[in-house]
This record gives sequence, C-alpha cells and structure tokens, in this order.
Amino acid sequence: MNQGTVMEPGCCWHKDHITAADCEALRPGDEGLLFNRKQRFLQRCLECPRFLEDLQSQRGGDNDLSSLFPYAIEELLALRAQNRSLESQMVWRNREIKFLHEVSLVLQTSVDIDEVIAMALTAVTAGKGFGLNRAILLLVDKERQFLKGYFALGPRENADAGRIWKEIEEHDYTLREMAQLFFEHKMADEREKFRDLLEVLTTPLNRTDHLFVRTLNDQQSRHITDLFAEPGIDPAQLAALGVGEVILVPLVSKNRRIGLLLADNIINRSPITTEDLHSLETFVLPMSYAIERAFLYERLQEELTKLTGANRRLRQQQELILRMEKMALVGKITANIAHSIRNPLTIIGGFARTLIKSTPGDNPNRQYIESIVREARRLEEVLQEALNYSESLHPTLDSWDINQLIAGVYTGLREDLEAGGVQCQLLLDRQLPLVRIDYKKMTYCIRSIVINALEAMPRGGNLEVRTVPGEGELLIVISDTGSGMAPETIDAATTPFFSTKEQGSGLGLTLCARILEGHGARLEIDSARESGTTVTLHLPVPEATRPEPGEATTPQGDMP
Repeated sequence: MNQGTVMEPGCCWHKDHITAADCEALRPGDEGLLFNRKQRFLQRCLECPRFLEDLQSQRGGDNDLSSLFPYAIEELLALRAQNRSLESQMVWRNREIKFLHEVSLVLQTSVDIDEVIAMALTAVTAGKGFGLNRAILLLVDKERQFLKGYFALGPRENADAGRIWKEIEEHDYTLREMAQLFFEHKMADEREKFRDLLEVLTTPLNRTDHLFVRTLNDQQSRHITDLFAEPGIDPAQLAALGVGEVILVPLVSKNRRIGLLLADNIINRSPITTEDLHSLETFVLPMSYAIERAFLYERLQEELTKLTGANRRLRQQQELILRMEKMALVGKITANIAHSIRNPLTIIGGFARTLIKSTPGDNPNRQYIESIVREARRLEEVLQEALNYSESLHPTLDSWDINQLIAGVYTGLREDLEAGGVQCQLLLDRQLPLVRIDYKKMTYCIRSIVINALEAMPRGGNLEVRTVPGEGELLIVISDTGSGMAPETIDAATTPFFSTKEQGSGLGLTLCARILEGHGARLEIDSARESGTTVTLHLPVPEATRPEPGEATTPQGDMP
C-alpha cells in the first residue's frame, strides 16, 4: 500500500446507523447503540479488533496523528479496567459499611456475652458479611491463665455447609435475623458441635512461643498461608484445624488482651485476600469492646448477687441476734415468775386434791373443789410451758415412729376434742421412715398445735392430721376449720406471749418453732380469716432411712 492510500473501512464505526448484523461486538441489550454512533464508538468500537485494524489501515503517513490513537486507546482501556476495579471495591465497601452498621447496633446495645458473640461470628461467616467459611473465638479466661477455646461457628463438613447455605438462600435472612435466630435456637448445638475442637485449641498464656499467644501478645494480625509450616503450634491443633491458610486477629481493648479471632475457608478453600484481613482488623475493634463490656456486666451481676446475698445474710444474722436477745430476756423473766408461782400453786393443787378425796359426791361443795383441781392443773401446764421456753432447747435425738407419737397425742387430747365438739381424723401413711427427734419435745410441739386448733373452734369443727412423705423430708399437716388468722397474725404467731382470742394465748407456737429449729426442721402456717388454718411441720429424714423410690404408701384411715 502506497503512503497516503486510504482503504475502505472494514468495520461499521463510520456509519451513523447500523443493523445488528453489521457489528460483531454488539451484545444482548445493546439495541440502543444501533442508532447512537458516539456511544457505540465509546462502548464497543474501542475494544473491537476490526476497529483497530481499520485504524491501522487509515494511517496517512509517519506524521499522521492517527498513529497515536492506539496509545490513547490502550491508556483508555487501562483506565476503564481500573475504574471497574474501583467500582467493585466501592460496592464491597458500601456493603461492608452497611452490615458493619447493622452489627454495631447489636454490639453497642447488648450486654449478653452469647448474643454479642453470635452476632460477631455470624458477621464473619455470613455471605452478607465477610463471607469466610469458619470463625473460631479464643478468649482469655477470668483467671488470665489460658487462651481458652470459647466458641466456633461454621460448617463442619461439606454436606453441613451445603445445608446451611441452602437454608440461608431460601429464606433470604438479613444478617441481623441470621444472628438472632442463631442466638435463640442454635447456640447450644453449635457449642456442642465444636466442643472437641475448642478444647484442643485451648492454650496456656505462659506459652509465649505458641503462635496464638505470640499473636495476642504482639497485638499484630497474621495472614498465614501455610499453617503446617508455621513454628509454635501443636500438631494436635494443626490436625484439629485441618486447614493451611488462616487469619489470626488479636482482640484487644485499651491494651487489655481479650482474645484471638481465627478465620479460614475450610470448605471452599478460596484464597483469603488482604482485603479480608484488613476488614477483620477493622471489625474486631468494636467486637473487642462489646465482648469486654459484656464480660464486665456479667461480673458486675455476679458481684451484685454476692453483695445482695451477703446483705440478706447480714440482716438475717441481725434479726437472729435481736430475737435471741429478746428470747433470753423473756426466758429470764419467765423463769423468775414461774419459780415464784410454782410453790404456792403446788400447795393449792395438793390441798384441793386432798379435799376432794374426803368430800362425798353428794356434797354441794364438791363441784367447787373439782373446779379448783381442774384449773390448778391447767395453771401447772401453763407454768411448765413457760419453764420449757426458758430452758435451752438442745434436743436429745433418737429414731422414732412419728405415727406412734401422733396417736399418743390424740389419745391424750381425745376427751378435750370430744368435749369441744371437734371431729378428728388421722390420715397416717404406713410406709413412713423413722425420724430422729426428741420424743418429749416433739410431743409437746404437736400437742400445742392441736390445742391451738381446738381453741380456734369454740363451736366445734373438723380437725385433720396427716403424715406425708416428701422429698428428703416428712410432713405433718394439721388442718382445722376454725376462724383462721390474718397474714399479719401469722407473721407474729411465733413471737413470745403472742395471743389472740381465736388462737388462744401463751408460748405454744413460739416454743414449737424453737423446738423445730433444734431439729433442723421448720414450721409453715397457711391460714386466712374464716377459712381455717393449716400448720405443716417439715421434718428432715436421714438418708439411710428414706424409702426406695416407687414404694407404695397406704393411708391408715381414721383413728378410733
């Protein structure tokens, strides 16, 4: 070809309008370029080989400016490629900023350590997050002795990965929804799934040569392409991880070591990029603060619980000291009064009993003498009750049949119950174990409760005494249909010398409560006005005497 010769174009670049058959570079959706020469030139011609051939053939000589066009096009194509890369990075950064904002809402507000970790590791492994296959979190323990395997998230095998990814794709969960569902429903299963791995990865902090500890101490992230060639990691840990390329990112909050994040692509084996490392480095800063805050809140709650418990025990001790001081004072006064009354009362009762022996039944004075004897006996009982209260109540324990004791109390009070119009029913379980009690003091306790019930039913009523086996204890339940007690009355019922017209007077329930304390037992009162009262005695049962599970029990029925 002679210099200056211009050949006919072999391409369609010079035409204002073309058909789809004229241009091989057109793609589906490029119909609008058929009638727009400028856009067709910019979008398709610059990358079309036929256009470049035409450009070479159109040169008019060595000084023709068209000879510079290939350089300009080459530079333009390079700029286009760079622009596409920047656009791709911008899309990724926008998505990263969006999901980081979403994650931060949880990390900044939650003080539940498991919720924080669920959100953080979901962000690392989810496709809408950083998209790595697996994330493993190692945390420094409370004693700061170990870098302990705390939690891991991700598939364990290919089948597991396929199932998880399919489920996420079908439901199109947002990142926050995925984290919340995982936290609420799958946290325990995931912890169990990786239990063996987490135990193997746990490393003492004094092993400063270990890769994990060294990374944490240096506070420098590491992108390791061949973990098997890396010194300072145990063979068992290498085998458990089963992957060569990993990212290690230390979690640090104000120079305080929190833990270590390990991430990898164990399933798809995709290469980990520098951008992955930088993104995780940015992410672990709020993650570290959130984890530290959650742990601080957890420790604060523990300390608050301890202080609350200590304060409660202190109040109980103070109440016990005040109660003991009051009881000691009451006991001293009671003992002095009782000893002062005992001798005159004994003389009165003795003379009255002597008189009644020599007084015929038809003598009109006999009924008065009988009244003196009866009332003197009642006074002696009250006096003995007061003396019992003033004594130190350290029971003499032995093994007894509680049903036999209750039957004895019933026999002793039978006449009084019948005279008061009270129908008594005993429902005693035949299969009860023996209990270690002070027979005399426990008899007094049950007798006092029955007498209180009798006095609460001045116009008659029903009384029921039941024995019931419980969990490591034996229950004596005494229920009446009397006038009942108000809640404030129940609270005061064990106060020395407490009394109401409905429930009698004296030291009965107070002494009963002290007797039960000496037995390691307790007294429970359930009552309401006009609804009757139920008093339950909880007696501990020695483990050696407890019946075997499943043993049948049979009610003993009414006691004659």
